[in-house]
Amino acid sequence: MSNIEVREGQWYADRVHHEFFLVIGIDESDGLIDVRDRYGDIDEFDLDEWDAMDLVLCVAPGDWDEAADVEEDGEEQRPAG
Repeated sequence: MSNIEVREGQWYADRVHHEFFLVIGIDESDGLIDVRDRYGDIDEFDLDEWDAMDLVLCVAPGDWDEAADVEEDGEEQRPAG
């Protein structure tokens, strides 16, 4: 269903589940896409799940707190968009 190419650092909206997420990593060898939702929770999708989703590109949601997006080593990761 999704014909949108996955890009690290890009925000997406799942139109079916009304969820927003940021792609934080792509492991093509394992076929996995790591994402962080607007609450900071991390999840992953496999490529088949990605292709089945109804996605659109978007900007970071209004309630996204960039300051909360900090790696464990203390370096801030700035979302694209």
